[in-house]
Amino acid sequence: MLPAGPEMEDREVRPLDKEVAEFYAWLTHLQQDGPVMFDESLRAWQIFGYDEALQVLSDPSFSADMRAATRAAGMETPIPPVIERLTSASFFTMEPARHRAFRGLVSQAFSRRLVNTLAPRVAETATAILDGLDGAGTFDLLERFAYPLPMIVLCDLLGIPHDDRRAFQSWASALTDPAAAQAAGADRLGEELEQLEQYLHELVQRRRREPGGDLLSRLAAAEVDGQPLTEDEVVSLAAVMLLAGHNTTTMLLANLVVCLDENPAASAAVRADRKLLPAAIEEVFRYRGPLPRALRLATRDTEVGGHTVPAGAPVVVWTAAANWDPAQFPQPERFDLHRTSNRHLGFGHGMHFCLGAPLARVVAEIAMSLLMDRCSQVTVARDEPLAYPAPRVNLAPARLPVNVRWAAPAAR
Repeated sequence: MLPAGPEMEDREVRPLDKEVAEFYAWLTHLQQDGPVMFDESLRAWQIFGYDEALQVLSDPSFSADMRAATRAAGMETPIPPVIERLTSASFFTMEPARHRAFRGLVSQAFSRRLVNTLAPRVAETATAILDGLDGAGTFDLLERFAYPLPMIVLCDLLGIPHDDRRAFQSWASALTDPAAAQAAGADRLGEELEQLEQYLHELVQRRRREPGGDLLSRLAAAEVDGQPLTEDEVVSLAAVMLLAGHNTTTMLLANLVVCLDENPAASAAVRADRKLLPAAIEEVFRYRGPLPRALRLATRDTEVGGHTVPAGAPVVVWTAAANWDPAQFPQPERFDLHRTSNRHLGFGHGMHFCLGAPLARVVAEIAMSLLMDRCSQVTVARDEPLAYPAPRVNLAPARLPVNVRWAAPAAR
């Protein structure tokens, strides 16, 4: 077994992808003036330090209503009516009491206990996908593995009938795959989302007539404050679950593969001892969290890092910068499997902690372990640089071509 100490991990490290390196260099430049600054061009406060980020994310007086925050900063863009409807049950725009009730309904689906019960199905699905890829020397791991795996798991969770899944996944991609949606164009995006919306309405109606053991049936029968959820609310909650459970998982799995490729010694250590996989996943959350920022709106004057953030001011919390704060994480630029206290903010903190994180952790661990079992070597194909279309919003590649060497059947 390869040594597992940090000294080994320093021996071989590949350069960061150009857009990732530029993003972190940009953050480093901005935070030279301190952990908190006011950005005149954005008319927003920017938070870079770990303690300051933790304060803002923990304080309910900083509203997570992203639409209000972007409106206050003059960054609001028109939202198609169908997206407004599908995200009407978004937790970010609810008053606190209703937020707690709705989040409680959805968080039951993403609890670690329930997600763990899905582990056999996740392994079965991942194995079937890899069976279909077996023998391929090069393929897009994002498109062929990291994207479909959580989608199939979510279909199981929601209770999407098998006969409907091909159509459902096509419609859902308009909501969960930003690159595909952008390529399709606004008109096609609207058509796909309207078909998804109509399908979910019809399925909710069916589940209310003929309930089953799936999550959509439970949501269709759920009550908040003694009142049953409306059909629109159930449909929107299902859409929110798709976004929370799918994008989180897909981007995490992609970033896990990239980070291990950038750090071959760490990859070798994980291959030799799979008990290191959970630590590797947590380090990816810290080192290359897919969601690099969180938007907040101050609802009252609050002191943060020696500055008074006034009521009504938009706030950009750069969790990517907070997770590289050397005061909290020694040698933050180093991918370290052995951090003893990795209290990262990779998926937020407090009442708005990302709902999909438990599912992402379980799926990524199972998927990566199976990928290593089936393939003796997995390397990112860098004939062309990886593209990160919007690293300040989603810090994950749009495509992930890999070269693989399949293990002999006896070695699996």
